[in-house]
Amino acid sequence: MLSEFTDGFGSKIATFAETIANIGVVIVTTPFVLFFMLKDGHHFKEFSTNIMPPKFRKDFHDLLEKMSVQVGSYIQGQIIVSFCIGLLLFIGYSVIGLKYSLVLASIAAVTSVVPYLGPTIAISPAIVIAAITSPWMLLKLAVVWTLVQFVEGHFISPNIMGKTLKIHPLTIIFILLCAGKLLGIVGVILGIPGYAILKVLVTHLFQLFKRRYNRFYGNDVGEYDIKESNKIVE
Repeated sequence: MLSEFTDGFGSKIATFAETIANIGVVIVTTPFVLFFMLKDGHHFKEFSTNIMPPKFRKDFHDLLEKMSVQVGSYIQGQIIVSFCIGLLLFIGYSVIGLKYSLVLASIAAVTSVVPYLGPTIAISPAIVIAAITSPWMLLKLAVVWTLVQFVEGHFISPNIMGKTLKIHPLTIIFILLCAGKLLGIVGVILGIPGYAILKVLVTHLFQLFKRRYNRFYGNDVGEYDIKESNKIVE
């Protein structure tokens, strides 16, 4: 029985260590991925557009441009959110008298670029410093962190992301709840950018539909091309 407990405990420790390592890799690599997406994203657009048949290149290029704007807006919004988190934590750490408040808040701001996972990792060094200081400091840290996470989750992220992505804050909260329920932490991380890209795709396809069948929509998208229909009739 003792051996079974030891084996089970060892496997849980190994799983936990693997999870922490994976999270660390995500946090370290995400800023670099975001940087190169912003820096060299146009190369991907040019390459993917050139391999499309000429007939579809313009529509495909327009779609990629709209998606690029949404992804860029999401990254911009996430950077602003991260800065706000760092600022709030710096104020909170300073108020409770936590040592190295500027360094700890800066770490939190950088890691918060990775949504929801980053802040969880960012609290670790602050917990260590607070625990070394005193149990009372650890309690004050918990209060500050809870308040900052509440403000960020209910006010900062929905409003900033809503403005940058042009999505209503309530919609963002609903997306996070549904995506988190369906896909867990992965859904929470990818829910907002995934919805933004899906929204662009659906809107673009609907515009193509209107262009093809604009006789049902009046004159808001130009004249209806009936040349192909005449050829079929002939």
